Amino acid sequence: MASVYRQAFATPGASRFVPAAFVGRLPISMVAIGIVLYIQHTTGSYGVGGTVVAAGTISEAALAAQLGRALDRFGQARVLLWCLAGHLVGLLGLLVGVGVDAPRPLWYVAGALAGGLLPPVGACVRARWSRLLGGLPLLSTAFALEATLDEVIFICGPVLVTWLVTGVTPASGLAVAGVLAAAGTLALAAQRGSDPGPRPRAASGTRPRVLRDPAVRALLVVIFSVGVCFGGVDLSAVAYGRERGLGALSGLVLGLFAFGSGMSSLLYGARASAGGPTRRFLTAAPLLAVAAWLPLAAPNTAVLLPFMVIAGAGASPTLISANALMERLIPPEARTEGFAWLQVALVTGISAGAPLAGALIDRYGPRAGFTVVAGAGVLVGLAALSARRALRAAEPAGRPATMEPAAGGPTVPVGPAGVGTPAGRSATEAAADRP
Repeated sequence: MASVYRQAFATPGASRFVPAAFVGRLPISMVAIGIVLYIQHTTGSYGVGGTVVAAGTISEAALAAQLGRALDRFGQARVLLWCLAGHLVGLLGLLVGVGVDAPRPLWYVAGALAGGLLPPVGACVRARWSRLLGGLPLLSTAFALEATLDEVIFICGPVLVTWLVTGVTPASGLAVAGVLAAAGTLALAAQRGSDPGPRPRAASGTRPRVLRDPAVRALLVVIFSVGVCFGGVDLSAVAYGRERGLGALSGLVLGLFAFGSGMSSLLYGARASAGGPTRRFLTAAPLLAVAAWLPLAAPNTAVLLPFMVIAGAGASPTLISANALMERLIPPEARTEGFAWLQVALVTGISAGAPLAGALIDRYGPRAGFTVVAGAGVLVGLAALSARRALRAAEPAGRPATMEPAAGGPTVPVGPAGVGTPAGRSATEAAADRP
């Protein structure tokens, strides 16, 4: 298993952009929880904090397409720096506004700015992998590596931010998140060699309309449902841990969910060639749908902890295969935008799940929040079932192959359609079907 990950990490430039992106997206797992805990400390309500987080994720959804297009068109460095500046202004405004009890609408403005301009480091790093390994079976392994790092982030981030909020000062969680965002984003922006942009405009002067593809829309509906699950897990796990007296370690309950997801992504990446991305996606989503019910079914803490690991194990295969599908469906000149839309679907789902779980927690206690997680499991299963036709219909509909030079390596086929593969199937899928 380790050898295939060593091959991915040996890709030219990966040893530099992977660590930078890891640090730069660590705040993804800290900002939402940091906002909720900071506001809960001031107001006593998880629900108010959840609605401020929702304002940020709605803003992110509104801006993501424009940011994705800008990243593809102008390159990552310029756009990342502007996003970082806006994000830090929003965080500072939120810290000051809540601290001095400014009018509530200002909290939502600051939250929207901080969330909407959170640097899209995850989309950027996946676009770099796609540029270097597009059309090769190793790309799924690279996406699995990124998913594993995401889960490490969601293990470390909640524990770190809850420790800072409860053990240092309520504002320190967001302050540290801002420092980490600045350090990682600046380091990634400085690495121009692996940046897939800027890209010239197409000869026709038009860009592909990502959301016009029914397969893309179906994929996004499933990922939105996964986001609802994550939003419910975030608040419910932390609130449950605090209620049971875990204090600074209350993020550990959520960390176990991320641990299960990280372990499953490692195993998934080692077997990334076992089946095409559509089949893997349509297999993984129903498994997550079932696993999402486990936290609600746990009768006590001793049972809940291993159930959180199992529930988390259902998450990564769904997200990894979704990224592999998006890489196949979207042409290179819009690929960062495509990955950004996946992030939008996920965080929009979180924005729906978090306030709903917060309201239930405020009224009925932390365990009630897990009903959102279980209900989201139903959504995942139904959405995956309804997406089957559109995703399978997209399999034989290949687009003209695009050749793009991988940095430090030979020219390789990238994009939804491969070169020399039957029925327009991608090179990744053709290789996946070999014994």
